[in-house]
Amino acid sequence: MQGLLGQKEEREKMKVIGILGSARENGSTNYLMKEVMEESAAKGAETKIYNLAKMNIGACFGCEACRKTGSCVRKDDMHILYDEMKTADAIIIGTPIYMGEMTGQLKTFIDRCFALKDADRNSLIPAGKKLAIVITQGAPMPEHYAKTPERIEYIFQGYGFVPVGTVTAVSVHNTDELLKDETILEKARELGKQLI
Repeated sequence: MQGLLGQKEEREKMKVIGILGSARENGSTNYLMKEVMEESAAKGAETKIYNLAKMNIGACFGCEACRKTGSCVRKDDMHILYDEMKTADAIIIGTPIYMGEMTGQLKTFIDRCFALKDADRNSLIPAGKKLAIVITQGAPMPEHYAKTPERIEYIFQGYGFVPVGTVTAVSVHNTDELLKDETILEKARELGKQLI
């Protein structure tokens, strides 16, 4: 009986995944995302970060075969993320600002999310999952690139995600600079609590 109860508790544990769009595995974006994730984990969530730069994810062919078959024809690591997005309760998307925008790795991931809608443009992801966004940038003012998280939110709302907040770390060029900003680290922790 105890074993069955343990299995039930395990299934009911909230699942939070992170999609990291930075090529720097130990960079400031990853660190800030971990601050969010650790707070969620402290509240009992199962957490995992996927580093897009370490995964084999090719560009969208634009063939629209997924609209007919329900699955992307490219057989790469994106299928791992399709499954994870369908089963996760919350998703954190993190990117540094490169050349005034999200990174190429994150844009490729977003393009491949095209396959997560059916022929009638209905989302294949259950609605109501929470979305958090983490941004790091060298520019000193948050409004410099405020359109980036807005676009990410807009896209994922189309799949039924519910945005709960964005944390933007400014004037950050490395992890050491980030660690000096206790205010932004605390905002990341608060965001982690909101996901649970």
